[in-house]
Amino acid sequence: MSSIDLITAPHVEKNPNDRVPLVALIYFDVNVSVSSTVEVNDGHKTWRVKFNEDYNPSKGLPIVGMRADTEHQMKLSVNNQKGATAGPFELTYRTPRLPDGTINMPEVNLITSNSSAMETGFTMLSIRRSSLMRAHWATPKQAEFEKKWGLIAAFDEEGEVIWTYHSDARIAGIHQLKNGNIFFHYVDFRTVEIDICGNIIRQFHASDRPFGSVENSIPIKAQSLHHQPHELENGNFLALTANTQEIKNYYTDIIDKTAPRKTQTVVGDNIVEFTPEGEIVWNWNTFDHLDTDRVGYGLLEPYWWVRGFPGALDWTHGNGVTGDPHDGNILISLRHQDAVLKVDINSGEIIWILGDHQDWNSEYKSKLLTPIDNLTWPYHGHNPRVTGPNKFIMYDNGIIGTLPPHPRKKPAKCLARAVEFEVDVENMEVRQIWSSAEYDTEAPVISFAMGDAHRLENTGNIMVIDSTCGPRREVLSDSGKLTWDDVDWRMGPRDSWHPTDFPQWVRVREYGGQNNNEVVFELNLLDSNEIINWQAYGGLRVASFYPPGVETGYDSSTS
Repeated sequence: MSSIDLITAPHVEKNPNDRVPLVALIYFDVNVSVSSTVEVNDGHKTWRVKFNEDYNPSKGLPIVGMRADTEHQMKLSVNNQKGATAGPFELTYRTPRLPDGTINMPEVNLITSNSSAMETGFTMLSIRRSSLMRAHWATPKQAEFEKKWGLIAAFDEEGEVIWTYHSDARIAGIHQLKNGNIFFHYVDFRTVEIDICGNIIRQFHASDRPFGSVENSIPIKAQSLHHQPHELENGNFLALTANTQEIKNYYTDIIDKTAPRKTQTVVGDNIVEFTPEGEIVWNWNTFDHLDTDRVGYGLLEPYWWVRGFPGALDWTHGNGVTGDPHDGNILISLRHQDAVLKVDINSGEIIWILGDHQDWNSEYKSKLLTPIDNLTWPYHGHNPRVTGPNKFIMYDNGIIGTLPPHPRKKPAKCLARAVEFEVDVENMEVRQIWSSAEYDTEAPVISFAMGDAHRLENTGNIMVIDSTCGPRREVLSDSGKLTWDDVDWRMGPRDSWHPTDFPQWVRVREYGGQNNNEVVFELNLLDSNEIINWQAYGGLRVASFYPPGVETGYDSSTS
């Protein structure tokens, strides 16, 4: 068998993009097209990556999956289509350490891991930090600490960090595109696609955002791009875009609706489909399709005040949108309507509404799903994700537990969960087919906001991300003075507390086994000093970081 002559010898270098420090690249020059196979051994496990001939080794072959502060032995073999070979070449690379302390990286506690029962792949999280302060009361420095920092991190089955992306802005929802790249929203209303080395492939921004235009970015005609992005089967993208309207004679109080009214700036959501070139080809405006008189707890919250819309009311608070590949239609989660809607992509008509039946006027009553069996409505839910024909799973923060004017339920009665529903469209009924609450009786949590749930593709396991867990000693006390009212900050002696006044932590669980009744993986992110709030907007299980055409394989642990 003939051999391949390399022009330059292989060598390994750290990723030139400092935002992704745990990636290394192997470089060499050759005058023919070749495929390259790299075997990596970190002393604990071994894996292989095979790059096809589309990858030019002179531009670097990215090696992903390495643990921090660890020496890795690499063997490179090179082949071409005629059967010629070169190598194996032996290389050594030591990864850098993770940041010290808990300012730029939370503490990671692995609670349990049964790798044989888990879905293979890596757990990727969109991680946030903040000080112990409600956002609208934060000092400029506290606001900068929260807004001018973001982290996406991936963990292996043993809870070890194997990939990170550090950003200079807070990150919301993340999504892996079909090409393997990572797609996410920044909270300043930019949407970015990066490759595994952290390089920006393309960027979008809301053209009318309060923060101005963005260089080298594709404008989307909108005031914002927020929460969870989604790629459709046709290659276009779905996004939530908040927009404002001035409404005369609108609420100043949602419990006493007879209170004096005034003209208010109100934020509702547009759901848009846009092309990779930035053209909006579908738009669904909540102001056109829903009743602005139907309001939930959250309308008067200051969410948009600190996001460029001072004083604006938060009417719908869309926080999740996804396309249903089975029928092409759209699922939308509206947190402050306490409802999930399915919308016909062609007509724009609402197909069904899942949620509390209170206060829907006659126009919508025929769209309401009737609960059967022992269904519990979700409240302030998040991120619906399709799991099958007429099935979806979502994260239910479960807070408040009612609509005004009924008294909010005490936090101790508002435990978070993941929940999966099945809809019978013909009979307009819905049943609850799985809930993590059944298997979380020993250590239930309150998670005030965000969160995520996925039914994993290969095993059928369910991954649940509890994003903003509060300390159990406070939130589970019926006698405590915890409030859901974000603006309840009274003068004089403090009468009440909000969940964001307490240190928050993150819990990731994977449920496997028969009926998904067994915790096969649990990972916690926290600050043991309880100085920093750690949150995870959401996440996903990544089978591979590489695009289609790059083969990967793992051996058993070698230690």
